[in-house]
Amino acid sequence: MKKIILLFSLSLLVFSAAFSQTSKKLVVMVTRANWCPTCRANEGKIKNELIPAYSSSKDVLVVINDVTNKRTKNKAKPLLQSAGVYEIAQKEQATGVISLINPPTGKTINRIYVSYSLAEIKKGIEQALPKS
Repeated sequence: MKKIILLFSLSLLVFSAAFSQTSKKLVVMVTRANWCPTCRANEGKIKNELIPAYSSSKDVLVVINDVTNKRTKNKAKPLLQSAGVYEIAQKEQATGVISLINPPTGKTINRIYVSYSLAEIKKGIEQALPKS
């Protein structure tokens, strides 16, 4: 019986480590699609400015939820899972939206649009960060 409990405990530990959430304070999930005109028009700002601005942040993780088709959804899945936002991503119905998510609670703090200026997006991110 002790061996079964030990084996179960070890399995649970390995499973939870494999699907652990990020240690970041905020996940910025950009939901986009190739067929979305707003997404395409703002893609450069997201890829060339927003993602690099937070790539070395200890507090913010930017992830892309690409809902273009089944292949892109499957490709995005591992990163969304590791960020702890896959369930939220599955429920997202709109494209061109940036969801600001608190990873420990799994709650969406705010939603802003990719069409906003970079300054407005950054301001929204800074306001959504938990105060320490």
